[in-house]
Amino acid sequence: MDTNSTSFDLLFNQFHQVTGKALWILDENPPLNYPPATDQIEIISNRFDIVQKMRLQGYKANFQDFTFENLIKHSYQFVFYRISKEKAVSHFVINSAQVLLEDTGYLVISGAKQEGIKGYIERSSKRYSKIETFKADKQHWAAQFSAGAGNLPVLDDKDYQAIRVIHEDNNGCIYSKPGVFGWEKLDQGSQLLIAQLPSLFKDKLAPQNVLDIGCGYGLLSLHCSVLFNASITACDNNAAAITVCKKNFEKNQVEGQVIATDCTLGIAGYFDLIVCNPPFHSGFTVETDLIQRFLVSASARLAADGIAVFVANLHIPLERKAKLLFKSVTTLHHNKHFKIVVLHH
Repeated sequence: MDTNSTSFDLLFNQFHQVTGKALWILDENPPLNYPPATDQIEIISNRFDIVQKMRLQGYKANFQDFTFENLIKHSYQFVFYRISKEKAVSHFVINSAQVLLEDTGYLVISGAKQEGIKGYIERSSKRYSKIETFKADKQHWAAQFSAGAGNLPVLDDKDYQAIRVIHEDNNGCIYSKPGVFGWEKLDQGSQLLIAQLPSLFKDKLAPQNVLDIGCGYGLLSLHCSVLFNASITACDNNAAAITVCKKNFEKNQVEGQVIATDCTLGIAGYFDLIVCNPPFHSGFTVETDLIQRFLVSASARLAADGIAVFVANLHIPLERKAKLLFKSVTTLHHNKHFKIVVLHH
């Protein structure tokens, strides 16, 4: 059974109640059976690809890091939300919905048991008043809450909007926030890649321009800037990542730009060095073609004599996929968990 599709179906089954203004908050890729666009339902998503897709289907869709303070308070009859993979994001959305809803408005959430939906329903029932639950089966639940309760207790959203320092060394401070993948730590795979970068340019000129695909909060970009004094182009699909990466570029005086896009869509030019620590899932959905898409994007943007460097979990067949796109595929280094793969045209 498609957990993502079933969870969305529970949400879609409640769309018929909308007679006023409604907000659909999207942090997961919806299945193709989503309801047709109407003037009453608007979308906010933190994912660039989802916004582009839903706009093509006629929806009014905005790309942002859930900056709900820009919306009119107490103006929505319904807020619809299929829970996110990160608990802090889900809690922040649930907390914020109460401010967005009319006094007689409703929050509808859905998800799977294995994703913790029953816990979200229980916690939300202490913040909201009336509750009605729906089940597709033993694994998939939804609940509708009335907005007419008080403002406490607030669900723990890790102070979602706050950008904070997560690491400091001689090179400066690194900032991050909830909503960015691996936001609380320095990713081990990225650190392994960073350690191998100097060896790649022992016998050749340092790169003048670098592309960081799927940049997150910009860890690889920051180190490439320090190592090579190069111009950096960083791109990501996630609004929180774009916000924080821009902050890191500004605070650490990185020369370059941060671009919101899907892989490298719309990015022009060719790069001497491409670095990538690719994701292997989008939210709860495992997308088998993600690695392929990142490899295709790197191949298209790599200069003729450039180097692309990927870090991946050992079990990912990155080399096999890369051989269809690159003349040279070398596993430079590995440890118990990750491998560094170097690609040339």
